[in-house]
Amino acid sequence: MSPIKSTAVRTLRTSLISRSPRVVVTTERNVGMAATTRFRPSQPTPSSLDLPPNTIQHKPALLPTHGKIQNTFDSLINNLTTTLTANPSPPLPVLHNLLRTYTSNSLHWSKFAHGNPDKQYTRNLVYEVPGLFNLLLLVWTPGKESPVHDHADSHCLMKVLQGSLTETRFAIPQNPGLDGPLVQTSRKNFESNQVTYMADSLGLHEISNPSQTEYAVSLHLYTPPNAALRGCHIYDIQNGEAKHVMQCPYDSVQGKVPN
Repeated sequence: MSPIKSTAVRTLRTSLISRSPRVVVTTERNVGMAATTRFRPSQPTPSSLDLPPNTIQHKPALLPTHGKIQNTFDSLINNLTTTLTANPSPPLPVLHNLLRTYTSNSLHWSKFAHGNPDKQYTRNLVYEVPGLFNLLLLVWTPGKESPVHDHADSHCLMKVLQGSLTETRFAIPQNPGLDGPLVQTSRKNFESNQVTYMADSLGLHEISNPSQTEYAVSLHLYTPPNAALRGCHIYDIQNGEAKHVMQCPYDSVQGKVPN
């Protein structure tokens, strides 16, 4: 995939094409909050993290599948929904296995992949059952990363759909802002089709796209969708300060970019 050129920024919507179109890049004048720089004390403090809002209350019907289709994106959504609605507590091994056994194909999910070179990453709502879970497709701009953040007491499973992503984990400071810099506990790269799990019991993390030229795409399952309801915390790597932030609007909803 070719690097973003300056002409693409002036285009409302441009399909980046290598061998086949995968990521739609969208630029807007009013795109809401998205981290445009790493959270540092020497830079302006962001007012919110680009997390999903609680204003979307629709509950789409299960997506139709035709015949015995294996490992399609629609089948994955249906299976995740059926599993979560049938169980009072999230069956994490089952959810992990469903994500792991889906083989990524950009033809399945490209309509949800709306990127924006002016943002670190975009958050695109694929599907949700309000109060139970939300399923987001994130498009990561080359060389960019998320702030270090917690997960608002929810479970998060992430599957890489395209490219690779680096997860850096940190210990949660006992006294945020008083214990000094965050302590890194691990750093791991995830390639296409790999799945990882994260929760507050495992600490904090930052996700980054190590490629300077290629977009990366990942699928995120949050259950319950607490950050969408009450926000989460982002942390300053240098001094460990924590800041509560609320969500911003989705960049797209079920493949459609808001006007």
